[in-house]
Amino acid sequence: MVVGMLSLRALPRTVRRPAPVVETDRARLLDRFNAAVRYPDAHGGVAGLPLLLDALATGEAAAAGTRWIVDDNARLNMAALVRYSFPEPEIHVVAAEYGAAGHERGWLRLERMLPAQDYARLVDNPEKWEASDRTLDDVLEAHGRPSVAFGDPDPRMPKTLGYASADLAAPLALLHFGVAGDAPSARLLAFRCGDGFLGAGIGFTPFGDTVADEREKRRG
Repeated sequence: MVVGMLSLRALPRTVRRPAPVVETDRARLLDRFNAAVRYPDAHGGVAGLPLLLDALATGEAAAAGTRWIVDDNARLNMAALVRYSFPEPEIHVVAAEYGAAGHERGWLRLERMLPAQDYARLVDNPEKWEASDRTLDDVLEAHGRPSVAFGDPDPRMPKTLGYASADLAAPLALLHFGVAGDAPSARLLAFRCGDGFLGAGIGFTPFGDTVADEREKRRG
């Protein structure tokens, strides 16, 4: 008896799908992401952050196909403008972008959320940040402790503070600080809320403008 051979083409194709993330694994992933995004230097740097976001997105249709890569060539993007303007390496600035992406999806753990009126006072009229220089101490006195901090916890070192609204649909407001220098605490460089050219707010302090101008001259 001759046994017919099945063509491989006739066999049903197996579609490989990512294994679902069980709750215990997801809790660990959230722990790892929230620790790493706050202080990347202690967790292998920023390179691992998009991998953690990918893992968290597994099985979530809304996040399928999302690219987490920070794009330095993005046009009309406020986050790219901030990265371009300040000295390297500003790891906390990049980490804050990944943190904002996590916040949009409910993955970023917050220490506090601002009432609507306090958030509005922070983000309305971004040009107000251009009027005068501020330090970390000034911002904390005016707006209280942040919802999340990215970077070195030393108050004199560069970092980014994030302030979140109780309305979780609102973007994370970010304040980027440089080294203190002769100031009592880290010096504010810029404020940013949102990424897109339309609807986003950004403001450079006088000190931030000076730093950005000096960097541009070095490029030239």
